[in-house]
Amino acid sequence: MAITLSTNIPQLLFSSAIPDLAINTDTDGEVEIALSSGNTDVFTASYFPYNRKIKVFDLRSVVEMYLREQNESLMDFTVTATANEVTHQLCSFKVVYLEHRFDGDISEFLRNNFLTNTSSKMTSEKAVEHLHFFLDAGEETTIRYEIVTQQPGEDPRLTIITQQMMIPNRAMIFLTEISCLGIREMASLSENTKLLAYSVHIGNRAYTYYVSQREPQVTLYFRNAFNYFECCQLDAVTTQIAESDRSIAVTNRISTFYNQRNEKKYEVETSGLTYEQAQWIEQLFYSHDVRMGFRHDQEPGEVVPEIMPKILIADFNCEISDADGELNSVKFTFQFADRRTYLQTDYLTVDHDRIFTEEYDPTFQ
Repeated sequence: MAITLSTNIPQLLFSSAIPDLAINTDTDGEVEIALSSGNTDVFTASYFPYNRKIKVFDLRSVVEMYLREQNESLMDFTVTATANEVTHQLCSFKVVYLEHRFDGDISEFLRNNFLTNTSSKMTSEKAVEHLHFFLDAGEETTIRYEIVTQQPGEDPRLTIITQQMMIPNRAMIFLTEISCLGIREMASLSENTKLLAYSVHIGNRAYTYYVSQREPQVTLYFRNAFNYFECCQLDAVTTQIAESDRSIAVTNRISTFYNQRNEKKYEVETSGLTYEQAQWIEQLFYSHDVRMGFRHDQEPGEVVPEIMPKILIADFNCEISDADGELNSVKFTFQFADRRTYLQTDYLTVDHDRIFTEEYDPTFQ
């Protein structure tokens, strides 16, 4: 018995580029098609050929759902067909998660880009940034940091620092956590040295961070189009809206509440954004996993977005203009996935013991 795959499947492809599978068979009997990753069956289904042909549709959605469940972006998959207790391996391929459509050369893209759709962004002194990138087996490379600083009364100065990376024995996706604190330690910068910007270069990849001296009002982490967390800091105004829906019952002339539903929503309106920033933040609204970052004093290695409170973006208005000099503003509404409200961690940082140590003056003026 012969079962063959007539669809060409590259060995490496984006999840959005996975085609529908056309399978030829020399039997009209039942055929079981299975998609597996390692020892796990991701998808199995029984098909009955029509004119001895089988078509498997929309496998890309199955792969993407599985990658989201595993919190991964790179995995190996195998497609098999079983008929009359005989299993045929149809193809094996490696998938990189990407929700957007991409018609170019995937290998060239991965060699020249980080797993994000922007090449620069604003950051703050206390932000912890995540950069992911793909390295093939045996690919030797270094990380080069180009740091722009300025001493009081002097012109900006460029400092270059390089670090050697490990050589992977298989295709892997690496994470680089970057922060202004880490850059300052790496470059041995003094406290009065202003950090203006820094860029990260890995092979042909380059990403630039411009350091803002203002602290952001809103810090979010969201899974981007490649299923990896990115930090989004916004200079924005947040309006809190608390709503309650109650029913009242009267028993023995005493009123009581029942079926009480409380809801708290947050409306956010950002300040002016560039065209590139507004396009990048659009991913935030479509992301399947958005987290609220409360603390601003964390260092690289301490930031774990998965344990941050999850929020749901219920509504948004994103109008983007590419006119020269046009500043775009976006509005959105979110609420916490957990219906409980959260105690701000800033409250816990207050020194409550000082009331017992400071001298008390009982004299009233």
